[in-house]
Amino acid sequence: MKAKKPYWELERVKRLAAAGQLLLTETKVKASFESFEAASAAVHTAIASLTEGAFAQTLRQLDVCDVHGVTLDAGGWYLKATIDAGPPEELVVVSYHPLRSPLRTNRGVVNP
Repeated sequence: MKAKKPYWELERVKRLAAAGQLLLTETKVKASFESFEAASAAVHTAIASLTEGAFAQTLRQLDVCDVHGVTLDAGGWYLKATIDAGPPEELVVVSYHPLRSPLRTNRGVVNP
């Protein structure tokens, strides 16, 4: 079966995060961490590790969001992000939290 492609190009996602053009939402991202700094560091690590293998699906809600299943520190994480064209252009991380259930990605199933 052919691997699915994310809507947002991974190089663009990574470039925006590396440049600090990144917005973390209050509810889903920051709630999973002790501090904003810890959340920001974890999100940067997750984004830097993204490959097409981690891609799960594209959701078309208010914005077009890509969902990825990331495995870090032996645990599965749910990452949902979109790009706000701006100006300024920025990556918006809508959700980043531990998986509550298994998530099927291009690489296989990521477990909580």
